[in-house]
Amino acid sequence: MRTLLIACSLLLTVGLSAQEEHNLVPNPSFEEVDGKVKEGGQIELASPWMSATMNPVDLYSEDARSGDFEVPENKYGKEPARTGKNYVGVSFYGYRGRMPRTYLTTKLTNPLSKGKKYCMRFYVSLSDMSKYAANNLAMYVSRDSVLDGTSKNLEFDAQIKSVVNKPFEQQYLWTPICRVYQAGGGEQFITIGNFTTDEETALETLRLSREFTGRQEYNAYYFIDDVSVIPMDVLDGDCQCDKIAGGAMEVEFKSFSTDESRREEAQKTHLLNSDGTKAAESAKKNAEAATATAAATETAAKEEKAPYPASEEIMFVSKKFVPGGAEMAKLTKIAEYLKSNPNVKIKIIGHADPSESEVAFIGKRRAFNVQKELIKLGIAKERIPYESKETDMMKSSSDPAQNQRVSFQIL
Repeated sequence: MRTLLIACSLLLTVGLSAQEEHNLVPNPSFEEVDGKVKEGGQIELASPWMSATMNPVDLYSEDARSGDFEVPENKYGKEPARTGKNYVGVSFYGYRGRMPRTYLTTKLTNPLSKGKKYCMRFYVSLSDMSKYAANNLAMYVSRDSVLDGTSKNLEFDAQIKSVVNKPFEQQYLWTPICRVYQAGGGEQFITIGNFTTDEETALETLRLSREFTGRQEYNAYYFIDDVSVIPMDVLDGDCQCDKIAGGAMEVEFKSFSTDESRREEAQKTHLLNSDGTKAAESAKKNAEAATATAAATETAAKEEKAPYPASEEIMFVSKKFVPGGAEMAKLTKIAEYLKSNPNVKIKIIGHADPSESEVAFIGKRRAFNVQKELIKLGIAKERIPYESKETDMMKSSSDPAQNQRVSFQIL
């Protein structure tokens, strides 16, 4: 009997290893991290994963230096990692905008082949402190990057959703979102999030377990782990989505939903409030933005204009995308110049050295991150478009460090 168990265990291990070997998702369970998690929004420590919008995705780890982002216990409850010791947290819904949605994205190790079928899967677990459970937990597959330098919700026709697509209210249980996808050819990016409007998102209101204290967060916040894109031929044509997601396994889990009538009433109330609040908040934000713009313009007219820092370039360590401390000082100068010259627009140009892999992607990510930092410093996105020149504008053929940069061009 012992020999049989060992043999079965070895077969299972070999099978899983074969799947992992063919998984096109880099760093699929977020185990490879560059440093310790100290605060929220540090997804880029788990490169090449990153946030698709200005709203940062949270990374959780057993080795985190902040108790708020440790595994298994953290500020959102308690959840062991499905595999390894790390996972991430994504907000799929926020009541009245109290917590913005976040989106997780990365580039696949290889583009998908036209006509070929792939098993697409990621695992979710609803956090204990969430007030709501939501549906429309989805993965969007695309040829081009969806990086967006704003905080707005992304709206795409996501291909990977649960067949049932009901609110996922399971806590203490990793549940797969899984579908078979036939590639159109050339798809090389995946993005995880909620790509529908609040009105199209079904919700369930949850009670807080007695195991936890404090106030619930008014959002639908899910932990994410083990993301995979595996060719179906590796799996012998069986993605097992229905077998896994259909509840065939006997698993005990806790749910703290209120009764049906209260859920329906809460959802109706929310939708009505959400509609009205959005309109009011939008008008208020537009008025505040107009006032702020007028004040900034008046101040800039009175002050002496800052000189254009023409020689400034943002330099990067090889294969890295986030500006360091010294480079942030340069960005502050750029921002000061733009604030003093409100009619000026500049183009952000990302570069990479040929020694860096995926030069086009690296250059684009560098430019995108610089745009994000300038937006944080108060510069409107419309004034600072970005692009990647890859290796077309190399400064040196012998010193790679000089090519790992972002430059600027006045438009």
